[in-house]
Formats: sequence, structure tokens, C-alpha cells
Amino acid sequence: MYLSKSLYTRGLQCAKSLWLKKYKPEVLQVPTDRTVFETGDMVGDLACGLFAGGKEVPYEGTSFDEKIALTRRWIEEGVSDIYEASFSFQDIFVMVDILHINANGSMEINEVKSSTEVKDVYLHDASVQYYVLSGLGLDVKRTNIIHINNKYIRDEELELDKLFSIVDVSSEVKELQRDIPSRLANFEKMLENTQTPPPIDIGTHCFDPYECDAKSHCWAHIPLIAYLISQT
Repeated sequence: MYLSKSLYTRGLQCAKSLWLKKYKPEVLQVPTDRTVFETGDMVGDLACGLFAGGKEVPYEGTSFDEKIALTRRWIEEGVSDIYEASFSFQDIFVMVDILHINANGSMEINEVKSSTEVKDVYLHDASVQYYVLSGLGLDVKRTNIIHINNKYIRDEELELDKLFSIVDVSSEVKELQRDIPSRLANFEKMLENTQTPPPIDIGTHCFDPYECDAKSHCWAHIPLIAYLISQT
């Protein structure tokens, strides 16, 4: 099955979208506007400044196994902050935006978002990270969503502690743990069929919480006027 945290949240939005991503990715729209991704990267880099002096697991040029091994080595060496810390458990691979390791060995997950609020989908994103780390036996004491503070007014110097809001979502994330095993089992059963996607019709889930990159494929049978209305 092998899922990432992004594939997990994709499946929560629409199981058919997950199936298409795994078995028919050529029908998905490739985003032409890189602004969102570039903004996310910039915000992520800035947020690392809240935990300065850490080490970053390379995104490119390393395999999943190499990322995981490097993360494990740095933890054993006593590195207190690891950016893109990588773990795998039960065929789920996650990269934690910022993993903070306390002096007693307990850990804090920090998921960075370029949004100005905590959205439900972010909680699911963080919850699967907690699921993986706790499943590996790691002591996760806290899970945070770090997002932009839209009330911050910059002076001459950029103050990262004021630019960002750090929100403790530990209780919400723990509450979501009980549903993860059944969801994973449903995804696994659905993905066993490599020839036919699940029969999920179009609906509001095509746009919520994100506009699906499979929309043009799934909406191909809809008359043009209906499609245009959906864009408004």
C-alpha cells in the first residue's frame, strides 16, 4: 500500500483520488502555478529559524531508507532539532517538518503551514505523523501546528516568534488516533483492486479541503455549462 502523509490526507478527501494517484497518475493535472509551493517552502524555511541550529534531512538525492537511517543516526547522536525527520511504520512514510527532541528524549512534532489558521485537514496531517512515531515506540509529548500570525506587523527586524503562532493540537491529534487503523484498512482493501477505481461520484469533496487535481478527469462526463458553474 505504502502511503505518505499527503497520500493519507488525499484518501480522506476522496478514495478515488488516492487510487488515481497510485495507479493512473497521468490523468492528474500538473499544477502550472508554482507560487503556492514556493510560498510553502519559504514559510517552512523561516519556521526552522524557530528551532535554529538543527539538521535537515535532504529531500532530493536520498532514498526513503537513507532518510530514515540518517534521522535515526542524528537522534542517537543527540541532535535536538531535525528538519524533515523521516520515519516509516506499517507502510506509512512521513517526514516531520520540524522534530524537536527534548533533553529527556521525548519528542515534539511541529507541522508548518503557510495558512493563518489551524484547519481540520492539518489535524489529520499531524495525526498520521503521531501515529507513525508512537507506533515506533517514540515518546511524543506534544504535537504543534505552526502557522502564520496575520496580526503580526513587521518592524525593521523580522521577529520569527511573532510572525508565527505555535498551536498545541496534541489532544485533537490523540482523539483522531482511534479512526486511523480502520481508515488504513479501508485504503488497503480499496487499493487491492489495481484495475478499477472505487465508484465515487463527483461532489463537494472535489473542492474541499483542496481542489482535486483529478477533477478534470472525474468531471469529463459533465456538460461544459455545469463544469463552468463549478468554477464560480
